[in-house]
Amino acid sequence: MRNLNEISHVYRATIAKVFKKIVTCKKKVEDVCLDDHRQLAKALKTPPMFTDVLPLIVKQDEIELLLKLSERERPIVELSKLLNLSQGIVETKVDSLFRRGFLKKRKSAEVCYSIRSFQSIVNRYLSEGKADVLGKYAVALANSRMDEHVKRGRTDPYFEGKVLPVPEAILEPVSIILPYETAINVLEKAGSFSLRDCECRMTYKKCDRPLRTCLGLDEFSDELVERGVAEEISVEETKRVLHLANEHGLVHQVLYTDWLKGEVFDICSCCPCCCQYLTALMNYGVKHHIAKSGLVAKVDLDKCNGCGTCVERCVFHARKLENGKSNVMKDNCYGCGLCTTTCPTGATRLVSM
Repeated sequence: MRNLNEISHVYRATIAKVFKKIVTCKKKVEDVCLDDHRQLAKALKTPPMFTDVLPLIVKQDEIELLLKLSERERPIVELSKLLNLSQGIVETKVDSLFRRGFLKKRKSAEVCYSIRSFQSIVNRYLSEGKADVLGKYAVALANSRMDEHVKRGRTDPYFEGKVLPVPEAILEPVSIILPYETAINVLEKAGSFSLRDCECRMTYKKCDRPLRTCLGLDEFSDELVERGVAEEISVEETKRVLHLANEHGLVHQVLYTDWLKGEVFDICSCCPCCCQYLTALMNYGVKHHIAKSGLVAKVDLDKCNGCGTCVERCVFHARKLENGKSNVMKDNCYGCGLCTTTCPTGATRLVSM
């Protein structure tokens, strides 16, 4: 009969073999998972320095579905067959990915889905209140977003946005020769609109100005509402949002899906510290990215008391005091009208450029 020492030795040896097998199996699983994430990183065009972000935002059982959609857009029925899963399970996975910003939806005879790029997905995490999931990468991803925006702005020959005068702007009617656009005009043409938090202030968090100020339009608005990141509002509510923006010195901008066709998808109320477009203009000299409103500030020197309110109010550094009077540097003025709404003597008005 074996003694206790022999039995103990055999037992320890057996346990060691089992443990080794467990470690080996675990490593194989980890290698498979790592390989899956590498394939997904390539499909999403993920920058090499951010491949470690994917495990933070993608579940292992979602990778195969995303890879199938990276090949081409597909409907639920087709995905169900390819993945050998019930339509109910696929619908649940697709809905989760869509709401988190991974997927684009196209509605025709049947609803089809396709994947967005890594940058587009991460932008939604940063701007929709989910940045905590990104952990230590959040700041670097936000900086990367700005870098990409500036790079695109320098190479894109077309405007992506346009400054609009605030609805309360004081105009000089006699001097207005050409038609000009306001946020109200744009909203009146839209079929639907919604309200959400400002993407730039959510991403960069450099000021305490109001967050709930971005107005999505038409298809873009419908998608935001469906994803649960925006709320449908009435025309009267949009006007209150625009008024709030003026109170806090925010510049109205429209953003275009197609500048040449004049197709607008968003109306933003922007601060110079967080807004990507204003930052690209003021800090990086990307001037052709934003179109001017077609109006410019003009000062009645007889009425101007030199208080400097307009200088502080101007986002574009287009005002300065000279000999006790406010002077407009026309090349810098974008015609937003913010200076006209707070002038205590009514000395400033907007006129045609």
